[in-house]
Amino acid sequence: MSLSPARPAYLGIDLGTSQLKALLLAPDGRILGRGRARYPVTVPTQGQAETDPGQWWRAAGEAVREALTEANDADVQSVAIAGQMHGVVLADPAGVPLRPAILWLDRRAAAESVAYGELPARLTAPLGNQPSPGMAGPILRWLAAHEPGNVAAARWALQPKDWLRLRLTGEAATDPTDASGTLLFDLTCGTWASALVEALGINADLLPGIRDPADSAGRLLPAAATHLGLPPGLPVATGAADTAAALFAVGLPDDAALLTLGTGGQWIAPAGTSARPAAGTNLFRAIGGDCYRLGAVQNMGETINWVRTVLGVSWEHAYSTAARPWRADTPVFLPYLTEERWDPAATGTWAGLSLGHDRDDLLRSALEGVAFLLRDRLRDLRAAGHDPARVVLGGGGARHPAWRQLLADVLSLPLYAAATTWLSAGGAARLAGAARDGDAPPVPGVALEAPITRAAAPAAVTAAYDRFRTLRRTTGSAGTAAGR
Repeated sequence: MSLSPARPAYLGIDLGTSQLKALLLAPDGRILGRGRARYPVTVPTQGQAETDPGQWWRAAGEAVREALTEANDADVQSVAIAGQMHGVVLADPAGVPLRPAILWLDRRAAAESVAYGELPARLTAPLGNQPSPGMAGPILRWLAAHEPGNVAAARWALQPKDWLRLRLTGEAATDPTDASGTLLFDLTCGTWASALVEALGINADLLPGIRDPADSAGRLLPAAATHLGLPPGLPVATGAADTAAALFAVGLPDDAALLTLGTGGQWIAPAGTSARPAAGTNLFRAIGGDCYRLGAVQNMGETINWVRTVLGVSWEHAYSTAARPWRADTPVFLPYLTEERWDPAATGTWAGLSLGHDRDDLLRSALEGVAFLLRDRLRDLRAAGHDPARVVLGGGGARHPAWRQLLADVLSLPLYAAATTWLSAGGAARLAGAARDGDAPPVPGVALEAPITRAAAPAAVTAAYDRFRTLRRTTGSAGTAAGR
């Protein structure tokens, strides 16, 4: 009996905040196999967020092997990684982490972030972004002040996906999409901002070289190949930041925006090459050399998870409450269980409670509060000059139909769900295809499903949103609610 020939495939890995996803993509864009593995985010003290990079390595082996098992006969040609942005992994010359990775959610470097404002504008203007504590520049300054021994022993200060690729290839590198989120990168020149790095007192030798996302950044080492269940020597692309990879997977037209929902939420919109920084949004490099604008919401998936855990329900139960009709007396939920990037003073609360409310009212109001927070970031995107006519939904937090419908109602825009929610992994797989010997044909982008239309009455949505914003003002929130 003859065996069917193995199918060529490209492996895309998405290193997320709480889970790693592995996706095998055929050259024609068909998904052949998927795998995932979770790991914890630890909180050493309030305001801090870390993960042991060894957990990422464990998860990579589990997820890739699961994808290979599902695909059964995939012949992997190349590999690429997309990953969570910001944060820092300090590693020694052998690539061994010197401490747990500090993540984008971490707020310990708040003072160092504020200190960026004391630097001359000629140094900070090319960054294209307002400082945030979870970015690498402030974190490295905090580490230098509080853990000088670890900094002195470090050979590399890496972004999460760059550390994982170092484990795969033994070579350190980064790419413009990830580097542009460090507050150490010159957005206009496409290089490390050397004068700024020197002014901050950061050792420039800690920063790896910058390569194009689709360039081969090394080949799979034998030990890494064994760990993943792959043949050694496969080309490994430099890869990209998760949001840039998701944008690359979809291939958005100029009149659309991408909304990815996971641990956090991100509005992503193409911005060309001449975009200027704007309040309430970030400006990062996209794959291909253009820029994209990002409006980030930190209190998204983690907030919903906290609510449903405290109230003792499953994810399915929590999301199903989005199907409940609008009610004028629904409690108002402010979802600020951790600091928002642009609303650092805001805190979480439920308001408008009465004995007539039940658990599902609280769950529904939590979803509504997160949806309205996403609507605020949409306002920021519009104020920055991008007014989308349609929205594409991506990410693991965008699957439930009732939740999708609630978002369509709140955002008042036609929504399209991508055929797969694994957009970052799909974008990474497309990069892997481009990295194979440098001449692989382009992998098609992700298809979109039929639009999700609005169902709720505009007056009901507007009234509920007005209650949400009024509560934000009365509780002392900063940012858009205070009239930024």
